[in-house]
Amino acid sequence: MVIMTIAVVLAPLLLFAAQPAKLHQDLLSVSFPTDRDGWACGRWGTVLHTPDGGKTWNSQKSGTDFTLSGIHFVDALNGWAVGDQGVIIHTKDGGLTWIKQKSPVPYYLMAVQFVTPLKGWIVTERTTILATDDGGATWQVQFKDQDFILRSLSFCDEQNGWAVGEYGFTYHTDNGGKTWQHQTGEYELSMETMSMKGGNFLFDVIALNPKTAWVVGIDGYVARTDDGGKSWIPVTEGIPKRHLFGIATDMKGIFFIGGDALLLQDATGTSTFSTMKTFPPITYGWLYRIAPRGASGFVAVGKEGWIYVSNPQGTDWQKVRY
Repeated sequence: MVIMTIAVVLAPLLLFAAQPAKLHQDLLSVSFPTDRDGWACGRWGTVLHTPDGGKTWNSQKSGTDFTLSGIHFVDALNGWAVGDQGVIIHTKDGGLTWIKQKSPVPYYLMAVQFVTPLKGWIVTERTTILATDDGGATWQVQFKDQDFILRSLSFCDEQNGWAVGEYGFTYHTDNGGKTWQHQTGEYELSMETMSMKGGNFLFDVIALNPKTAWVVGIDGYVARTDDGGKSWIPVTEGIPKRHLFGIATDMKGIFFIGGDALLLQDATGTSTFSTMKTFPPITYGWLYRIAPRGASGFVAVGKEGWIYVSNPQGTDWQKVRY
């Protein structure tokens, strides 16, 4: 596809303005290591914590004013958040205290995931992947490719994971990141039209097992692989042509996708999605990331501090205040 002006696509991460009220910062990531304990992060160093499954939220002192674009807790005590200017913060006490860690690059860090309290990865701009095997005491550049932005990563275990980003680029590892294989994505200048050509911008990925993963992106792009990324099958049933930013699933196989003024669900495992009703309705704005909270449902976060919490079945979504 021809890549035209994409300011609206990048808005969730690239808008900068005077700092608004503290409780209305855009939220860009959410993580629930247990049914009850969850964290969200966003602009101006915002970190929020809930001890009751998302009913109430309280601010935590992150120690930074930089935008935090990704957060992940491996258990109820150990968590990391990453963001602009290479900022990495880590907590060992459930967010009571956050300590800065040193990034080997000054880039915008987009997402973080740990599979154990010691082993984790970060994806960044400039197609760079960072890794640690000591809980972030030291981070190393594990992989670097072309100068594009990787926006998300997902590991299903310590060995198998995917990283995705601009122009449809996907990378896969089956050995814990010792090697990363480029699977999809293109970027080139058309000599006929002198315009850029590239794949769909991808915003999120979820790895279910070593063979199966899903990706979502702009213009209603959804695809899955069942063969470790050798081929990607487009999913179109029930998907409107809007920008899609986040995807999540739970142990029951219920999928949710959040995006530009919408929330989609596939509860049947047939790759057929339907638009969910939320209260209040989402008529303008966006949901950027979604996370399961054990067997208790899902939580979605987005524009101006929006937090939507579902019932255990995922059929009823209510907006909560913090």
